[in-house]
Amino acid sequence: MSDASDLDEAQHTLSGNPSDEESYDTRRPRYSSDEEEDDDENDDELRRDGFVVDDDEEEEQPRRKKKKKRRRHLEQSAEVFDEEDLALVAENTFGVREQTPRLKRLKRGRGRRASDDDDELRAELDDLMDTNESPGADYADEPRRDVDRDDDLGLFGNEESDAEVDDYRAARRAERRGHANSRDERLDTAYEEVRDNGVQAGAHERTGAMASFLAEGMDAIDDDTWMELQDIFGSGEEYAFAMEAPLADRDPSREKTLADVFEPAELEAKMMTQRDEDIRTSDVPERMQMRATGAESLRPLSEDEIEEETTWVMRQLHSWLTRQEARRGREHKSEWDTDNTSDEPTLFQHADFANERFLAAVLSVLKLLSQDFYEVPFIARHRREVFVTAESESDVHGEEPPTREWLSIDDLWKLYDFDLQFRGLLAARRHLQNMVRRLKGEGVDDSTREISHEDEAYASELIASASGVEDIMDVTEWLQAHYADVIQKWSRERAGMKRVQNLGLKERAKRNGTDRFVERFGITARQVGDNVSTPGRHTVDSNTSEMPLDAAHELVGTELVSPDIALKAAKATFASMLELDPQLRRFVRAYCDEHVCVVVRPTDKGLREVTHDEHPAFAFKFLKQKPVAEFMGSAQFIELEKAVHDGLLRMQLSLSGEYRFDNHDLRTDDAVFSEDRDRSARAVTVQLDEHMRSSASGDVAAAWDTVRSDALFMAVRDHLLPQMWRETVQKLHQQAFDYVADACRRSLEQRIDVQAARTSSMRTGKKPRVAVVAGGGFDASSRGALRVVVVDEHGACSEDFSADSMRMQSSGALADGDGVAVLRGVLERQRIDVVAVSGMALQTRRLFDDVQSVVNEFCSHTGDDVLVTYASDEVARLWWDSDAARAELPQLRKEERYCVCVARTLQEPAAGYATLGRDLLHLTLHKSQRSVDQSLLFIVVERALVNVVSKIGVDINDLAQHVHKQPMLQYVSGLGSRKAHAILSRISGGHDLESRSDLIVRRLCTRTVFVNCASFLRVNPPVMDVLDDTRIHPEDYDLARKMALDALDIEDDVEDDNRRGRKRADGPSRYVAEVMRRSPEKLDELDLVKYAEELKRLLDVHKLETLKAIKHELQHPNEDPRGEFVPPDDAHVLRMLTGEVVGESLKEDGSTMVSGTIIRVQPRFAIARLDSGLEGFIGVANIADYRVEEASDELAPGQAIVAVVKRIDLEKMSLDLSMRKSDIDTACGRARDLVPDPAHVDPYFDTDAETVLRERARAVQKKTTARMRSIPHPLFKPLNGREAEQYLATRPRGDCVIRPSSRGMDHIAITWKVGDNLFQHIDVREENKPHENALGLSFTVGDLSYSDLDELIALHVDPIMRKLDEVKRNPKFYDPETDPLYVCEPLSDVLGPNDYSQEFRDRRLSLWEKRVTRHLDTLAQSTGRGAYCVSLSLAKPGSLVLSFKPTPDYRGIIKWTARVEPNEYKLGERGRYPNISGLINGFKMMQTKNAKPREKSREPREERSGRSGRWGGTSSWNAPQSQSQSQSQWNSTSSRGWN
Repeated sequence: MSDASDLDEAQHTLSGNPSDEESYDTRRPRYSSDEEEDDDENDDELRRDGFVVDDDEEEEQPRRKKKKKRRRHLEQSAEVFDEEDLALVAENTFGVREQTPRLKRLKRGRGRRASDDDDELRAELDDLMDTNESPGADYADEPRRDVDRDDDLGLFGNEESDAEVDDYRAARRAERRGHANSRDERLDTAYEEVRDNGVQAGAHERTGAMASFLAEGMDAIDDDTWMELQDIFGSGEEYAFAMEAPLADRDPSREKTLADVFEPAELEAKMMTQRDEDIRTSDVPERMQMRATGAESLRPLSEDEIEEETTWVMRQLHSWLTRQEARRGREHKSEWDTDNTSDEPTLFQHADFANERFLAAVLSVLKLLSQDFYEVPFIARHRREVFVTAESESDVHGEEPPTREWLSIDDLWKLYDFDLQFRGLLAARRHLQNMVRRLKGEGVDDSTREISHEDEAYASELIASASGVEDIMDVTEWLQAHYADVIQKWSRERAGMKRVQNLGLKERAKRNGTDRFVERFGITARQVGDNVSTPGRHTVDSNTSEMPLDAAHELVGTELVSPDIALKAAKATFASMLELDPQLRRFVRAYCDEHVCVVVRPTDKGLREVTHDEHPAFAFKFLKQKPVAEFMGSAQFIELEKAVHDGLLRMQLSLSGEYRFDNHDLRTDDAVFSEDRDRSARAVTVQLDEHMRSSASGDVAAAWDTVRSDALFMAVRDHLLPQMWRETVQKLHQQAFDYVADACRRSLEQRIDVQAARTSSMRTGKKPRVAVVAGGGFDASSRGALRVVVVDEHGACSEDFSADSMRMQSSGALADGDGVAVLRGVLERQRIDVVAVSGMALQTRRLFDDVQSVVNEFCSHTGDDVLVTYASDEVARLWWDSDAARAELPQLRKEERYCVCVARTLQEPAAGYATLGRDLLHLTLHKSQRSVDQSLLFIVVERALVNVVSKIGVDINDLAQHVHKQPMLQYVSGLGSRKAHAILSRISGGHDLESRSDLIVRRLCTRTVFVNCASFLRVNPPVMDVLDDTRIHPEDYDLARKMALDALDIEDDVEDDNRRGRKRADGPSRYVAEVMRRSPEKLDELDLVKYAEELKRLLDVHKLETLKAIKHELQHPNEDPRGEFVPPDDAHVLRMLTGEVVGESLKEDGSTMVSGTIIRVQPRFAIARLDSGLEGFIGVANIADYRVEEASDELAPGQAIVAVVKRIDLEKMSLDLSMRKSDIDTACGRARDLVPDPAHVDPYFDTDAETVLRERARAVQKKTTARMRSIPHPLFKPLNGREAEQYLATRPRGDCVIRPSSRGMDHIAITWKVGDNLFQHIDVREENKPHENALGLSFTVGDLSYSDLDELIALHVDPIMRKLDEVKRNPKFYDPETDPLYVCEPLSDVLGPNDYSQEFRDRRLSLWEKRVTRHLDTLAQSTGRGAYCVSLSLAKPGSLVLSFKPTPDYRGIIKWTARVEPNEYKLGERGRYPNISGLINGFKMMQTKNAKPREKSREPREERSGRSGRWGGTSSWNAPQSQSQSQSQWNSTSSRGWN
């Protein structure tokens, strides 16, 4: 029922005669129709301004008319009410009492009461209009009625007494309160449901703008006062209707959902979407659901599909292992093969494709994965019998035979991935089969058949023989091309809208007539494919006697205007048919997989940047014909892709087998690459051409053979090979990703696959009590520099202190550090097991020695066993200041949280790392981890946590009590973040589990999930069954009980237990508990082999491996199988404290250069501190190649140096450095061999090309590059001009660096930042040098001399900067890059990234000239006279450009260049001015003075610069007459003024 009909029904109920319009009172309504229209227009304006967005503009006008009609009905219905009824209707419906003409006395205004509850508004409106519905009826199904928002403010009150008004108000408040109470009862359930789903429902009574305004004082306002406030002032939401959706778009029957309250991104982050809920409730392990890409991925496979999957997996394994074996057989290994993951496991070590047991093991595992949905950890622990078998069948009966484990846990994860890939194949195949069935018209009508029987049979044959997704996609594209019109029709019908139709292959050929001409080729594309798969199956029909070009005349028409064009079109059509044929694609794909190679050459940018062995891309800078199979087992291809993306290298796939690049002229690389593409296409064409060549002889047959061959070449070069290259690149990328991801997983697993740190006296499984002493890198301004935090065995912080020193003084005259007493007190009060030392700076090493001294002294007196160790803080650095850390430990500072995290990671590494979540990827796991997809990488990396957590299991009740351990639960087999959160939310708050069966009884998980996770969730204390606190699966409880009975040699007689009064509280596994407590050694007497044989005979199940696992668990309950904690060695400590890695960033072979600052100088040595905090020793003999008497002669404290690492002392954590020029030259590569080291390059590296480059670089170096210098000044940097600009790019304006000069040993250069991407290079000549390598005693810049470098910077560079600042403050200064006119054109979009090349400088200079010209044009046109401006010079940084436009009509501008000197501006040879005003005046005078001679001569003049004494600009004085007239006009204008 519509709103208007509702109002009509209300009028009928109240008046009894709704059709008699004359019965209505004809009094003038409160608002005229014009006012109503104005209000509607205002509403429309609100909608146009964005307050309300209408989805369909075409429905806007009908909706407005309907709204006006409803409003008129409301006003007309108001006329038939008496005054009291009108007041009641107005107040209850709109919040304002109806006013009558007899209202005279001014009273307090009463605003409309706003309510957020639409149901209440509809209910009150229906009650007042007496629609014969009960007050408690459900109004959710009624359409919302519009209300009149145009009430007056109620400023005039009735002349009734105040008492009557107050009584009326009180009655109305009571009535409202009653309605609110009844409404609350109805809404309680709805609000509770919303709360349960994470939505906090706010109070529904006191809402609105007034409630938010009075939020702080709401508690002091009672209900009556609140009603009074709303009556007088309203709720502040009178115009909330403007923010609401149109009434027609609302569905009053729809309940509010989480999506209506939260943003989608927030719901997704909090895992509250519908998909998250489906994952939580589905009886499939969460990780299996997360990897699923559709329903096909979660469907149990049939037996036939399992058989097919096994065959497919074996085929993939065989191919993969063959390539892997070939790679291992290489004799030469580069640095990419000997990666930092040298401990890479060999997958499928026991693979034997001829052994039925191996095949059966793979088949059984795939069944468990694809049918039962068991996760890898469950299979590895509880289904070992399927992949662990006896070596042979001829073993002695009753003895335990030797076994072979066919599959490791890494192999199981590989099968897990293969299963997902095969499901993708099934999904693609099913989609294709559905397409074929629809083309056949199945399920619709046989008359709607679109596909021919021949095509159907061909497609079915190809689908049956498809071995991969690529084959399925080939058939799909073939069908889409041949039946494009039908498939597009389906798409249009499904979308319900018209779309532009793209013609398919057949339609295009029919349109231009090439389909008939292609028939004359004598063979079809499908026949060619048949010949490729089965040679000689079809022959070429060569009956035609007409030459191809003559036959092409029949195609000439409007589209094909000549025979040549027609023949080309026919070739293109046939080429398209060939490239779409699936059989041809399979052949080309197989050929490429076997023969394709990779060729790599550097770009111009790569030649400039990839110049040394340490560059990541140097190892593959030149690659000549490297087979793609050689990329296996390394991350090289990912690094290669990154270098190509960065523009450093060019990569091309090749089939030619030839390498014809000219290493002496790299400019020819483009042509060689193009030729190689043609040769690769020709190599494939030769393989296919024989299958479509005619057996006939003669010129005509040869001509048609040529046409077919040309079409085949086009198909291969333009279509087939590009597609094969894309597929090959994807395969190589996936292969490299798998390697990187697995390396990251193994790196993380190595860190967490260790037990908790503990002393030798601690019993196994007990968590240590840890005291963490941390220092180095902490803020000591408010508290001490050291932190001491005690963490109990449950991970809770029990004490925390701060101190400044832990140093114990050997002499009694000096007091110990304040931290000594603190640490001693902690050791005395609490039984500390481990004292961990950690920090963020190298000073932590000294702190460790101090702490160890304090602890050793304490233990010597007490005899306690306390372990002192370094502790890794890589987890703490990521966690200590995170939102999770602040939420869990809000009472602690971040330094204390840092210590707590260090202690927790020592107590349980898996729990510590699990806390990071996705921040695990911020750890350094592999050097290429940043170059791969992070989401996919995390899926593989988290398997490390899954493996380790499955090894040790978790105490679920303990997790419920300790928040920091809860992240471990999601890594239990079968669970995930969603399922784990659901379980924890149900058991937190004291609702501990009493047994594993509670997981099912309390509906915490479903059956399949329970089977996966049960054995990994321990229940402690085990209230119901002692086995619940073991890693024995509930399905094997009976076996464990039977083994216990046999070990004790008793029978389980329940009736006997009852007669003897044995309590059932002992549980069903009471004998198991007895064996575990008293005599676990009796289990060794059991014959598990015989027992397993009996189980096989009775139940037909293999349980020997399970029985072994049960026996071990009963004898060693909850034993931690991980390796023991080993304190980190010196190299690891060095990496933790400084970030330096021995063998990578630090090497002792003389190739590592470091920079630092001298901190101490002695006669015979000096000490330098590096940026990482390491200190280096520089002996006087290693300062220079010449003899140095004392170190102070060459070095001074605070001096920046560059040195070479000669030795690494890990014990002292220091370096031996050398500043000798010969050592630096060697490290820089200036004395390196011309031939690169084979250990640093790829086996297929083109050493000849690199040798040519090095020879060329050495020759250029001798001419243009000065030798490396070390200048004793803090601003010195060993950089060239480009590197200096890059260094200063991010520094403040005015910063400078002193660097070597390319002009020789008697010059240095100073580069300073003039502005953004603008730098001036000042040439400084050294005078009075003691010797060639020494620094000069005085310095000259032009005509100015300075005594030292500091004076030069203070009296030359700084004054120039101040002069430029003066220029920028002048109103005539113009900066083209900060002009507000171009605020919408960022420079990065206009110019592109700054690569510091000459091309970028040219683009920038052109942009400046355009903007300056436009600025002067605009200024001159607006004033009608000449205009000028001052700007910085891009061509000569540090100078100024004065640009001048004489008249508005003058074409071009005149430019003057002024030099900026330390104390003046120079313009021309004689113009010297002390300030910018003088410079501008001098410019005006010189321009005016030279204007008349130029007008008279009107001869071409050259551009004159300030430096050379010429005044010219970019203007040309041989301009046409109009421009000359403009110049004359400027002469007359110049006397009137300048703009």
